[in-house]
Amino acid sequence: MELTNKQKAKLKSMAQHLDAIVRIGDKGVTPTVISSMNEALKARELVKFSVAHSDRNVRKELIIELAEASEAILVNIIGKTALLFKVNPENPIISEKLFK
Repeated sequence: MELTNKQKAKLKSMAQHLDAIVRIGDKGVTPTVISSMNEALKARELVKFSVAHSDRNVRKELIIELAEASEAILVNIIGKTALLFKVNPENPIISEKLFK
């Protein structure tokens, strides 16, 4: 699924008050990180997370790897923080507002 620029902007504004609840540490994208992200996406649909690595290119690769592993849409990257979105048809908290 692709998001329009308008939908991405809405998700970014919704995420301003969110805290990063998942963190990719020195070990990279591990099964534990993927599991944590999947649980968070299922509960919230929109998840802000951070990456500890100092190299910008490595951070971007880790963010993309996590997005692909969790089958989520990468909405935004700002510095060491990124935003993922995944529709949960059983509990559409945010997607219900987004696709109206």
